[in-house]
Amino acid sequence: MANLKISSLYKSFGAENVLDGIDLNIKSGEFLVLLGPSGCGKSTLLRIMAGLEDESAGDIAIDDKSIAHLPPSKREIAMVFQTYALYPHLSVRGNMELVLKQAGYSKAEIKERVAESARALELDALMDRKPSQLSGGQRQRVAIGRAIVRDPKVFLFDEPLSNLDAALRGQVRLEIARLHQRLSATMVYVTHDQVEAMTLADRIVVMNDGEIQQVGTPRDLYERPANLFVASFIGSPTMNFLQLDKLTEKSAQLKDGTELPVSNKASVIPSNVTLGIRPSHCALHDKAGEGYLKAEVLLEEYLGDTTYVHVELENGEQMVVRENPEIQRQTGDEVYVELSISGIHLFNADTGKRMEVSIIEQVTA
Repeated sequence: MANLKISSLYKSFGAENVLDGIDLNIKSGEFLVLLGPSGCGKSTLLRIMAGLEDESAGDIAIDDKSIAHLPPSKREIAMVFQTYALYPHLSVRGNMELVLKQAGYSKAEIKERVAESARALELDALMDRKPSQLSGGQRQRVAIGRAIVRDPKVFLFDEPLSNLDAALRGQVRLEIARLHQRLSATMVYVTHDQVEAMTLADRIVVMNDGEIQQVGTPRDLYERPANLFVASFIGSPTMNFLQLDKLTEKSAQLKDGTELPVSNKASVIPSNVTLGIRPSHCALHDKAGEGYLKAEVLLEEYLGDTTYVHVELENGEQMVVRENPEIQRQTGDEVYVELSISGIHLFNADTGKRMEVSIIEQVTA
């Protein structure tokens, strides 16, 4: 286990800034996920940690010792790539042994390390097979095993599940989580898949345009997003956003005139405010009630254990509402949307930053 610290890290390709002042302290034994859309800089940051890219400025340290000047082989970091990178002419055993042979380990130590890693990943029965004889999930486990045998201080994972189908992704995700529990190792994992991030991470780093938007536990990010980007990126379906017509100290007024009783704690009320609320904090009704928003059903998505209903409000804004799967809605149905006041988030639409609000009362019919 090791602490990994990144300080004032910048990376540019010509005139384009890819990473803009990254500061991050990854705790010893932590499973940290770098999450963000394609092009946000998360894979570049991972490659700089591994020594496969040079930083433009800044430092990287393991246990307070800078490694920025060291080549990849000297950093005591192991990286698992998206594309397995296995040698096709070698067996599973050969692929796992090769890195240790190159490092000069004795035959006895190589045998012991490979056997231990094979047991941890349940690869014992596959050791004499070639990569072409393995499934995608098995190949990824071999790639992970090849990293484990090195006994590194830090493991890096670069979207290791993106080439697997849905069933295998779930299986290998579970294996990675169990592996982390067994090894108690420091792991940094890159993905654009929020399900992977939410289920694996001790903490998530949400990135966009080369900057860190928020760092926190999955629960922190879901329940208290720091800005509009995090609120829109975390959660599936995404959070609903409605533009407010007016915000006072004691109420939020939507464009249709509906007033919601929230207490605004901001010292200065911005002129442009966005209300956010997740589909799980909304409910559909057949009849009007106090504080309900009139809407028309656009689409019903039935997923078995839940249903998501897409609706359009009278002012043209659209929302998604989680519905009881036993209730069926038809396109064109007239419905009324109830917003749970406890689920409301307010954001300064100009800066994107979260505004602090508290609940006065729950609106009921």
